[in-house]
Amino acid sequence: MKRIPTLLTLALLTSPSLAFAQQAVEAGPIWNQQHANQVCPAIAASQGGEWTGHWWTTVPNEMSVCQISIAQPARAVNAGPIWNQQHANQVCPAIAASQGGEWTGHWWTTVPNEMSVCQIR
Repeated sequence: MKRIPTLLTLALLTSPSLAFAQQAVEAGPIWNQQHANQVCPAIAASQGGEWTGHWWTTVPNEMSVCQISIAQPARAVNAGPIWNQQHANQVCPAIAASQGGEWTGHWWTTVPNEMSVCQIR
């Protein structure tokens, strides 16, 4: 099983530019918690994520899923000119929602009087 070094793990958990998406990944039948403890960490690692400790059965005796958490980097989205923090508080949440994301609270100007960006995840 592939393990992420401790310092990298801390960086991923504390970086404001990363968000974590949780998803359910099919794992075949899981019979009990002990079996999940064996199966789910390997499935999470194969997807580049970490097992959250949660699992559930979707089809009795046939299919279960492991919930995994995967780091999602933040990105900058063009927002037109943003004049100040108050303006950013109005503009950026709407832009993030239109992109299916969430505003991180960060924004900056890329071209004075013409273009700013909102950071979303």
